Amino acid sequence: MRKLVAAVAMVAAVGLGAGAASAQKVADTGMQGLDPASGKAPKQVVVMFHGYTQTGMAMKPLAQELAKRLPDAAFIFNDGPMTVQGGRSWYVLRGEDTDNTRGAVKKVAVDTVNKASDILKVPHDRIVTIGFSQGGGVAFDAGTCVTGDVKAVVSLAGIVANGDCASEKGGKTPSVLIVHNDKDPLVGADRIKAFQDKLIAGGYTSKLEEVAGEAHWPSPDGIQKAVDFIAAQLGG
Repeated sequence: MRKLVAAVAMVAAVGLGAGAASAQKVADTGMQGLDPASGKAPKQVVVMFHGYTQTGMAMKPLAQELAKRLPDAAFIFNDGPMTVQGGRSWYVLRGEDTDNTRGAVKKVAVDTVNKASDILKVPHDRIVTIGFSQGGGVAFDAGTCVTGDVKAVVSLAGIVANGDCASEKGGKTPSVLIVHNDKDPLVGADRIKAFQDKLIAGGYTSKLEEVAGEAHWPSPDGIQKAVDFIAAQLGG
C-alpha cells in the first residue's frame, strides 16, 4: 500500500512539473519583456510602447513596479522599428513620412498584441496597452485596432499616431487613462486635447489625470495613478 501511495505521489509530482515546464514564456513570443514574477503561467499581459529616441528597456522600471501589484502578469516592451538619435522610433515623427511609417506602425502594434495573446494564452480582455509620448498613440492603436479590443489603454503624455480605429459595434470598448504633467515642456495641453478629440471621434471616452510636474515623463504621482488604474483593470 505504501508503495502504491508513493507511486501515485510521484506521478502527481511529475505531472505538476510538466505543467510548470509547459508554461509559456515571453521569450517564446520572440519579443522582449518580463515573465510573471510569480513564476506561473501568465494570467494578464501588459504591452508597453516606449517614447521617441528611447528603447523598450526604458519601460522596464515601470513593468517592475507593476509586477509588484500584478505578480501573474507578463510584460512586453519591444524596441520601435526605426533607429533615431541613438535610440528607436515607432514612425517618422518629424519631417515627411514618404513611406507611411505612421500607418505601418498600426500593423506592428496590432501584431504585437495578437502574438502576445496567442502564444501566452491570454485573452484580449486580460491585456492592457500602455505607451509614453510617441508610444502613447501607438498603445492606443494597439489596443483598439485589434479584433476584440483590449481591457484598457494608458497614455503617459501620449501624442496621436493614427487613432482611426472606431469602437467595435456590440463590443466592450477599453477604458482609457491619460496621465499628463501640468507643466510638461514637450507635450502641451493642446496635444493632449488633440489625443482626446481623436478618441471621441472613434467612439471612445477617456479619463485625464493632470498632475503637478515639470518634466515630460509623468511625475511619481502620475505614475502611481497609472499603476493603480492598471492594477484595478486587471484585478490586482
